[in-house]
Amino acid sequence: MKSLLPTLPAAPESPVMGMEPGFRKRNVGLPSHWFLIHAVIIVVSILTVLRNYDLIPDQLPVHFDSSWTVDRYVDKSYSIVFIPAMMQVLGALLFIYEYWRMRRGKQQVREDVSYRRAWSNFMITASFLFVILLSVVQLNMMSLLHINFVIPVVLSIIAFIILYACTLTYWAGQRESRNT
Repeated sequence: MKSLLPTLPAAPESPVMGMEPGFRKRNVGLPSHWFLIHAVIIVVSILTVLRNYDLIPDQLPVHFDSSWTVDRYVDKSYSIVFIPAMMQVLGALLFIYEYWRMRRGKQQVREDVSYRRAWSNFMITASFLFVILLSVVQLNMMSLLHINFVIPVVLSIIAFIILYACTLTYWAGQRESRNT
C-alpha cells in the first residue's frame, strides 16, 4: 500500500467551512418596526367595528356554498364580530415570533445572507396581506363592501401568499441541495 500511494491522484481539498461570528449583527432583512403598520391596521379595524357595530346585521353569514350563496347564519354578538380582529392579532404575533426566530437563529454552515433576507421580507409581506385579508372580512360584515368584491380579493390574497411562498422556496430555499 505504501508503494501504491504515491502513484494515486491527489484527493481534492475540501472547502473550509466555518461560522461567521458577526452574522447576527449584519442586516439580514427588513427591520422589525415594519410590523407597526400591522398594529395600526388592526387598531383601525377594531375601532371601525366598534364605531359601526349598529350597521352590522343581526344575522351574519358564516358559510357559503360552491355558488357563493349563504347557507349558514349566526346571531350577531361581540365575540362573533371580533373573531377576525382576534385572528389578526394572533396571526400577526405568530408572524412576528417567526420573524424574530429567523433573524436570531444561528447561521447555518455556508448559509447565504440572501436566504434570510428573502424570507424576512416574506414574513413581513405575508403578515401584512393576512391582516388586510381579515380587515376586508370585517368590512364585509358591516356591509361596507359587496360580496362580489370581497371574494375575489380574499382569494387573490391567499393565492398570492401561496405563490410567493412556493416561488421563494424554489428560489431562495434549499440552495445546498441544488449545488451538489
